[in-house]
Amino acid sequence: MKITNKNKFPKYVVEWLKSDEYDYDPNTISATTLMGPAKIYALKRKHWNELEIDVTDLIASRYGTALHDSVEKVEITNAIQEKRFRTYIDGKVITGKFDLMIDMDQKEHKLVDVKSTSVWGLIYGGKDEEYRKQLSIYRFLGRKNGYNVGLDADIMMVFTDWSAAKAKNDPKYPQTRIHIKPLDLWDDDKTEKYIKERILALEKGMVVMPDCTIEELWADKTTYAVKKDGTKRATKVCDSEEEALKFKEGFGVAESHYHIEKRPGKAKRCNYCACKPVCEQYKKMQADGLAD
Repeated sequence: MKITNKNKFPKYVVEWLKSDEYDYDPNTISATTLMGPAKIYALKRKHWNELEIDVTDLIASRYGTALHDSVEKVEITNAIQEKRFRTYIDGKVITGKFDLMIDMDQKEHKLVDVKSTSVWGLIYGGKDEEYRKQLSIYRFLGRKNGYNVGLDADIMMVFTDWSAAKAKNDPKYPQTRIHIKPLDLWDDDKTEKYIKERILALEKGMVVMPDCTIEELWADKTTYAVKKDGTKRATKVCDSEEEALKFKEGFGVAESHYHIEKRPGKAKRCNYCACKPVCEQYKKMQADGLAD
């Protein structure tokens, strides 16, 4: 993959942003790759030398890396830090690097994962299942490497957009910039089954490439806005066309002065995907107004 510098940053900025410790061995699959769309996996494998990414697109990931590096540099009591585990499953090397593994009582270890995230990640909990899958894989790898890792884990959420003023005025808002979120993990059998299913899905995708699903695309819902003719703002935004029609009919004789505007839910993941120049699904979605 080619890394570009369209904004002409100095060399030292480029070298910092493009630094990468990822293992690109085609027989090695990381926990995050394992969880990702089969289409992205296949497109990267098939078009790696054609793809490019600009250094500006790497800035956000460097924030996360800096946070993890700061944790790694501190000697935390009774903890194993930033260690990469590996195991072999179905001919593949499965690998994962956890942030912290705390020795709770000399018999069991507890995983702690550090996440740089928005406050809304806590309020809406939209990534809880993704976190659960990731840490369950780390737990499985730890146990395969001789550690008794428990089913209870913590997510240490460090908020990038936390506001002291909002915390003061809203008791439901996170009261500190750091929040510890408990997480229940999968047992070994469920995790191993999931890993094998994902390996199979990724390998099948190399033969018959599937489209990314709505969930994988991080797509917004399609909504239907009821608008009065000649106005820009919606009177009401509905989740279905049927709901919008019923609401519109409620205006009675004035109904003819209102119309329904369909607002297609756009795929947010495509905004961050380096594969979109070689992705036919993206090109079609862009033509249909479903991707930027």
